[in-house]
Amino acid sequence: MSAFIRVQGVSLDVPTFLQSERPAKGWGSLFLGAAFQPPKRRLVRLLDRLSFDVNDGDRLAILGRNGAGKSTLLRVLNRVYQPTEGSVEVSGSCQALLNMSLGFNGEATVAENIYLRGIAMGLTAAFIRQQVQPILEFSGLTEKAGQRLRTLSSGQKMRLGFAISTSVQHDIMLMDEWVGAGDADFMARAKARMQGRVGGSKIVVLASHSVGLLRDLCNKGIVLERGRLVHAGDIGDSLKYYHELMSRLRKGGDAVTLGDEAPGAGAGAQVYGAVEDIRVDAMRGRVEVTGWMVNAQGGLPEGLALDVDGHRYLAVELTRIRRPDVCKHFGLATDMCGFKAFVPVSGLRVLSDLGPDVRVLGGERHESADAVLRLAPSVSAALVC
Repeated sequence: MSAFIRVQGVSLDVPTFLQSERPAKGWGSLFLGAAFQPPKRRLVRLLDRLSFDVNDGDRLAILGRNGAGKSTLLRVLNRVYQPTEGSVEVSGSCQALLNMSLGFNGEATVAENIYLRGIAMGLTAAFIRQQVQPILEFSGLTEKAGQRLRTLSSGQKMRLGFAISTSVQHDIMLMDEWVGAGDADFMARAKARMQGRVGGSKIVVLASHSVGLLRDLCNKGIVLERGRLVHAGDIGDSLKYYHELMSRLRKGGDAVTLGDEAPGAGAGAQVYGAVEDIRVDAMRGRVEVTGWMVNAQGGLPEGLALDVDGHRYLAVELTRIRRPDVCKHFGLATDMCGFKAFVPVSGLRVLSDLGPDVRVLGGERHESADAVLRLAPSVSAALVC
């Protein structure tokens, strides 16, 4: 039997209670205000008309900044929340690694909590009975089986929850970040089990900020912004859209909604990066530019130019520099995404001679260097001094 997930027009509204702001002159006025001005109930929309399909064999990445609705969507898929509008159809057994302490009771023993958590997961008592010893051994808690759960450390509780949650293979796996807890030995065993469970699942849906993990694991992606689905496609296009959206938001742009043009679309949208240092070498008649630059597919562009008062000066030499920080953030295949470029510009003595309107452009080739690279604040300040 094939597994699938069908999400059609799903919206989720939740009630919140808002207290009006008022100055308090003392404890008395504070308590009187709370008594005679109760908070007002208001519905807030967390998810707004989401529609997408996930089919057998898909590994779906959910992308979006904090508060975009990623974890909320996972809980809707796992039936923790019932949608206010629309429908969710899930075919196949489903396991969500969202809350490792679900079903735990601090006053019960470790062994008893295995039964409690297993029942909360929908497992039968007969199946749980067979799994108790393997779970205790995997989590390294065999000697603590008869102790109350509240006597364990937070790390031991996390290990126990992980061992129980991954004790059975399901058709569909929902994950909020890649799960890991414990010392190096347990982490190695946990990683091996996670890879096995992911490989054995027919569908995996993963929300994570680790771009490298998503690029390696997933074949499809969706991008959420303020509870709305703003992009859906293969993982390469989805990561490209996500990075461009984050770049637009960091620059103070408005969030996009369905039907908007992709952020950064048009000329220069295929390359982005940052300039972190500019120096003038007056003796050699050139400008040294240092920074990083990638294209939307995670490749390394080769074109760079300076635009000074409408005149374009092309870089004659571009040396690659290792940038593991940028590589990790964007999930690139190589960390050689930094650069030092040498651009011949005669008649310069100091950096301010370039003027305040200088722009650094990047592109796949010199003739296509049209994307404006962001200038670091220190560089911008130096140019106007």
